[in-house]
Amino acid sequence: MKFSPLDFSQIGEEFKKLISNIFFEGQEPTWLSPLINSILLVVLVLLGLWGLLFVVSKIKKIWIEEFWPLFYKQEQKRRRLQRQRFAEHIEYQIRQLNSREEWKDYRFTELEVEIEAEGKWKKSTIIPFIQTTQRGLRRENSLSKGLEISTERLILVEGEPGSGKSVALRHVTQKLAKKASKSNNLKSVIPLYINLKKLERDSQDIDRNLIEDFVKKELNRINDRDIEEFLDNEFYRGIKEGTWLFLFDSFDELPEVLSSVESDQVIRNYAEAIDAFLHSLNNQCRGIIASRQFRGPKHLGWPRFRILPLEHRRLELIRKADLDPPVEKEFIKQWRNASSDIQQMTKNPMFLSILCENMRDKIPFPKNTHSVFEIYLNKRLKRDQERIKKHFNLEPTEIRAIAEQVAFCMTLDKNLGLSPTRNAIREGMENANFRVPGHFDKLLDALEYLKLARFEEETIEKDQKFTFSHRRFQEYFATCVVLRDVGRINSKQLLKDGRWRETTVVIFQTQLSETFQPILIEANKILTEMVGNVSGLIDNPLKYVYDYLPEKYRSSPQPFSWPDGVIHLLGILQDGFRSRLEDLEDNIQYQAECLLLSATVTGTLRDRKWGLEVAGVTSQPVLVWLLRHGFAGDSQWLKEVAYQQTARLNKIPDDIAAGIRRNLLRLFATGRLYKRHLQESITQLQQ
Repeated sequence: MKFSPLDFSQIGEEFKKLISNIFFEGQEPTWLSPLINSILLVVLVLLGLWGLLFVVSKIKKIWIEEFWPLFYKQEQKRRRLQRQRFAEHIEYQIRQLNSREEWKDYRFTELEVEIEAEGKWKKSTIIPFIQTTQRGLRRENSLSKGLEISTERLILVEGEPGSGKSVALRHVTQKLAKKASKSNNLKSVIPLYINLKKLERDSQDIDRNLIEDFVKKELNRINDRDIEEFLDNEFYRGIKEGTWLFLFDSFDELPEVLSSVESDQVIRNYAEAIDAFLHSLNNQCRGIIASRQFRGPKHLGWPRFRILPLEHRRLELIRKADLDPPVEKEFIKQWRNASSDIQQMTKNPMFLSILCENMRDKIPFPKNTHSVFEIYLNKRLKRDQERIKKHFNLEPTEIRAIAEQVAFCMTLDKNLGLSPTRNAIREGMENANFRVPGHFDKLLDALEYLKLARFEEETIEKDQKFTFSHRRFQEYFATCVVLRDVGRINSKQLLKDGRWRETTVVIFQTQLSETFQPILIEANKILTEMVGNVSGLIDNPLKYVYDYLPEKYRSSPQPFSWPDGVIHLLGILQDGFRSRLEDLEDNIQYQAECLLLSATVTGTLRDRKWGLEVAGVTSQPVLVWLLRHGFAGDSQWLKEVAYQQTARLNKIPDDIAAGIRRNLLRLFATGRLYKRHLQESITQLQQ
């Protein structure tokens, strides 16, 4: 039977017949017809109300954005135009910054990042104007979306080196700035991207005033009169009205933080200064801090957006690399058959992109992180050899040598920071007993031409600043100097100074055991001293894990007293000995096991997570026990870490395999597993 969509009476009759046949065997009771008519009437009223609210919400949006600005006074129109131009300026600055780097933003921005987010977020309903707020841990497919729906004012973005923190923040800045440049609303939010690695402090205290002065200086580095006038009029007004979004990038690259580890007072001081600035009187703006995980402001208690390693999106990024179809197919085959170490490495967007570049040149998979950059940078220098000769009359060997020396000096001298002036670099090289060549500036110009480094945007300073285009490049070049002479940096500094973390990991990964033996002896000494200062530790780890099951824990956990710097040290040892655990001192394993088991048994959820993140230094029985605990609880947060650490097992026990299967079933039940599989299948079909 056919009827018009608006023939509700006929719909009602059909519905009554259906109900009668199902529940009353075709005998319609007298009360059924009035009931169904009432229900239909209520439905009609609700639909009409929803339609009215929907239309009103659209009218409100159009009114605010289009019609109300028509009634602006002259002063308001002038202010709107200035805000639009300033937003255009912000967007232009980000585009300029992206153009000075070799990394292609389009390969990452649409891909963006998958994040694990804490805190409250807005959830839309079908009713216009109505939104619910939910709290807890969730996953988002992009940072910009996560920030958009989050109701938290202050957010900490964490990620590993090369995971895309800076690119993601710049993408969010560019996207919001472009939107603000076209908005007629005087309340539109304008993003302010602030790179903290440029913050230099003389005698000024580390407080909110230091941060405020630096922010204002960064916003007008080009010394433009119009921008200065705009900021004089709008900076504090925007703070009061909440129309700025402060995006603080590279917290871990603050000059004074570079040599710090997870619990240093310097980290605490800067974190609290930024927190105080964003909580200062009348400041209604949102703020974001981006940092590496092992040197970030963990104690603030801000909700975290943790950039997750690439999983199913690796195929998407490979596709964006524009490899020839046969090369792409071979790359995917090698990637899937690679060792667990290489598999883990390909979860990093930067590494995966470099591998794609290497594969394009038919270079086989590398054995470790250092060799990734070794191959890539040698290729870059060789590729542009003729251009370098033509433009600068230089040889690649000269450029590589100066890159290594400059990177070493910038890492060695904490006063240089990551964006020193060229004169400061000259002085640092002389202090490190390097000869400064007469054509020093030309060599740095060549590095910038190759986009291995970049010049900072035009500033009012006469002495041009210099920085490597990515922190990883600096770490690689500095490491090359140390690998040729491991004794150039003393063992204690390699193990405790955060600036040399990656170098120390590479030494453990690539050098013969007799080469790094003095460093390992020092590590044993430091760890023994750290653990010896903690009372009440489990003193027989193997006996404990064989006698007690993971579910037997104290009912009231307390925050564990981690020795300062111990997570940093264990992280170095875990990463450095990932593929050669047999070369690790037995006493180092024993001390680590005593500490991590005790933290897991007595500590909070966060303590258990931190312990599990560095559990790769323990023996297989202890690691299995810690993983069982990770899978045994209800915390998805802990299960994610446990799942990643299972790659370190020689053989996965049946109960842990069952825990992984249960987690996969949970992902399937919530639809997340299907989405991942579907995305991967679509990508494969497109090849």
